[in-house]
Amino acid sequence: MNTQLSHRRLLASLAIVGLVAAGCGSDSSSTDDTAATSDAVTTETTTAMAEDTTPPATDVPTTEAAAMFEGDLVGTFSIDDAVCTDAASITGSYFRMLQPGGTMTDGPFIPNADSACADTTYSGLTAGTGGGLMSGSFQPAPDPAFDAAGNGLADQIFAPVTFFAVAFAGATDTAEAMPTLTATAGALTGDLSAFTAYYGGANFNQGAPKPDGSGEAPVGTIDPETGAYVLDWTSQIVGGSFNDFVGVWHLEGTFTPGS
Repeated sequence: MNTQLSHRRLLASLAIVGLVAAGCGSDSSSTDDTAATSDAVTTETTTAMAEDTTPPATDVPTTEAAAMFEGDLVGTFSIDDAVCTDAASITGSYFRMLQPGGTMTDGPFIPNADSACADTTYSGLTAGTGGGLMSGSFQPAPDPAFDAAGNGLADQIFAPVTFFAVAFAGATDTAEAMPTLTATAGALTGDLSAFTAYYGGANFNQGAPKPDGSGEAPVGTIDPETGAYVLDWTSQIVGGSFNDFVGVWHLEGTFTPGS
């Protein structure tokens, strides 16, 4: 009886030991699987985090703006109206007359009794019906070029200006060279030999240079991008009441290309 009981207890103990061993084996396998899975997730996450999605840097090319107004300019040089109420500050477009033997620095200049400027040696100009001075085409005087009192009637370039009770006007004479103006790196020059003043029933060449090539060409500046310009020239008067006096011309405005 005791022997049988002891035998049963031994079998029971062996069974328990087997179950415990089986359970331990299962836990170890589960732990190993969990660790493997964790390692895989970590590896994938690390790989994903290491991937650089930032777009590659590119150098933006730098280019200088192309000059819009360069070379031969064909179009209209508008005339900004003179602003001359302050004798110390004259802007816009104007005409002056230099006495024979005078200099641009020291004068003397002829005062115009009809000038609206504070300094009456300046005669202000205002834009004419054509908007200003054209290059690449002529702006001739009308026919007739004068009224009965000798006032010049040409009004395409600038409106006639009263000068000692008689108006002078400006035009470009078709008998001379075509008016041209050329820009080179912001510097302005050209041929205005056709420019002519009409005053007191007579016409006077005020070209630069003169039609025979004497005298200086007009000089100035132009903004290559905006077309804002300044243009100056001088031209000796030949004949009439102001023989040997020098006309001084100053234009300011904006160049507009012809269509």
